[in-house]
Amino acid sequence: MMIYLLRHIFPVFLILTPTIVTQVNDLLHQNMLKQMKATKRCVGCNLSGVNLSGANLQEFDLRSTNLQGANLTNANLQDANLQWADLRYTNLQGANLTGSNLSFTLLVETDLQGANLEASNLEMAAFRNSNLSRANLSKASKNQNIQNSHSVNLCNTILPNGIISERCHSISHQN
Repeated sequence: MMIYLLRHIFPVFLILTPTIVTQVNDLLHQNMLKQMKATKRCVGCNLSGVNLSGANLQEFDLRSTNLQGANLTNANLQDANLQWADLRYTNLQGANLTGSNLSFTLLVETDLQGANLEASNLEMAAFRNSNLSRANLSKASKNQNIQNSHSVNLCNTILPNGIISERCHSISHQN
């Protein structure tokens, strides 16, 4: 009798498990986002894949936060602390990162097209295979990794020294 029940219940369990895990993850993200909005901080949080498009995260403390694969299109991250954050594969198109701290941040294969990084701290930030076309880096702390990397698209980008880069190329994503 027990084996009979297991044979019929186990396949149903396997089918429902991904749905249950997804619902639990969504609930955890929602609780974290509520707490984050109330305190303006989420240090070391796991917000991978979260949709924060257009969110106002001005002056938020997001140090060491995992935002891998998140959607931060047109988000306001002015004066935010993103030091040591994981922003790999994140969409930051049109985001306002003016005055933000991005030191030691992973920005690998990140889309920063049209983002404003004016006066931001980019010391030791990793930009491999990132798209910074039409971004504003004026007065940003100088990061030689950006200008010396051939994998970063700097098409019509305002560099820290105010010069507009004409180094346009498509980015090849390497795994």
